[in-house]
Amino acid sequence: MVLSHLKNLLKKVLSTIFINSEFDIKEDTYAAVYACCKPGEKAIVSILGTGSNCSYYDGKEIHQKVTSLGYVLMDDASGNYFGRQLLRDYYFNKLSKELETKFKDEFNLEAEVIKDYLYKKPNPNTYLAKFAKFLVQNKDLKYSKKLIKKGFNLFISNQIRQFDICKEVELHFVGSIGFYLKDQLEKRINKKNLKLGKV
Repeated sequence: MVLSHLKNLLKKVLSTIFINSEFDIKEDTYAAVYACCKPGEKAIVSILGTGSNCSYYDGKEIHQKVTSLGYVLMDDASGNYFGRQLLRDYYFNKLSKELETKFKDEFNLEAEVIKDYLYKKPNPNTYLAKFAKFLVQNKDLKYSKKLIKKGFNLFISNQIRQFDICKEVELHFVGSIGFYLKDQLEKRINKKNLKLGKV
């Protein structure tokens, strides 16, 4: 219902600009599939960016088995996921001293500021995702490697492995997290005996 309303709203706006045009308005999963797959190619296509999701493309149609409950409960291995984990670990004193110092130097980590962004301002998922850049910049540290491994393992287990065909087709990824952590992603994919396609 909400998605249909948003599609109609977008169509209304676009039709005032692009007169006498036809519109086919779809979710970002379609853009990811079109970017990665050749016509008729079967593949599992995932988005790993601010958020995350996973779809199976049978060469014609997109299939999803898991209904997303949004960034609070889902989004494993996304920028939102990694940012949230970093903040939690900072407040639970689980970061190394070196990483804690770097983190404090780069961000305002006062509790009131964080709570303001999370509970009073729009797009808290985008706010959390901005911390993922810090993880990428420090990806070779022991803590970071462990967190990245955990996030990717969760994504593979909860999203990719939902499709029985996952060992038979290539896995394509779109998004900044997949791109900047490609080496770590590839390592996890190989460990699970899966086939990495385009990133």
